Amino acid sequence: MMPELPEVETISQQLDHTLKGLKISQIEILSRKNFVGKVAEVLGKKVEGVSRRAKIILIRLSGDKYLAVHLKLTGQLIYRESAERKVHGTEKYCEQKDGPFAVCELPNKYTTVVVSFSNGGKLFFNDLRKFGWMKVVGNLGELGEEKLGPEANDEKSFTLDYFRSILSKSRKPVKLVIMDQEKLAGVGNIYANEALFMAGISPLRTAMSLSEKEIKILRESILKILKESIKHKGTSDSDEAYRQINGEKGTFQNYLQVYGREGEKCPQCGGLIKRIKIGGRGTFYCGGCQH
Repeated sequence: MMPELPEVETISQQLDHTLKGLKISQIEILSRKNFVGKVAEVLGKKVEGVSRRAKIILIRLSGDKYLAVHLKLTGQLIYRESAERKVHGTEKYCEQKDGPFAVCELPNKYTTVVVSFSNGGKLFFNDLRKFGWMKVVGNLGELGEEKLGPEANDEKSFTLDYFRSILSKSRKPVKLVIMDQEKLAGVGNIYANEALFMAGISPLRTAMSLSEKEIKILRESILKILKESIKHKGTSDSDEAYRQINGEKGTFQNYLQVYGREGEKCPQCGGLIKRIKIGGRGTFYCGGCQH
């Protein structure tokens, strides 16, 4: 799974707490295609804070610079203090020595960039498939941020009026509309499935077919699902790629109602959960509960 809003928000919050006030002392690039920009522009810069825009992590530095990171499909950001031999919480997982996402020994063959800090700590950017990137940018406009819609967990910008306006203009399946980053930033496949189930709305429905009541319920469901997932530190899917910065998995996978549960009983009506494809993405829903 590609990390979605809750996973990226979790990582951003943890990095903000861990890195703020530290200075970058070195950047080692192990895979050139995964790093864009000049290292010299950020060496010695202090981390002023870490935030997120959609699925992009923004490490704000002194001197009006950013280290921006997109994890794409299989990226990880793992932080380790200099004295640590292992990443806390991964002992059981590390027994699987050939596991592709093991984070016990760092750097490993999937590490693309290592950022060292003034306290001796290191941030390891690991990426199995190497689609992710880290970029040095001077302003957020360089990321194409202006093309992104409002944050899906921000009630102030993701208003009911706005949501009504984007749904009422589209004949596409509602699931595709809420996953369109130019319309609503941060919602990916997992949380689109879960929000539609919570709202009782079929993912096959055209967006413009939703009633005023359904639009309101779906908006509330999106906000609630994202809030709950952030609370549980995100979802580590079956591929186990997503990790918190200490190497531990998220736990929201334990609370998923339909995603990844094809053929299992619906937790509400007892019917079987179906799996279809919409826009090339696996889509899970209950035909009995979602109309």
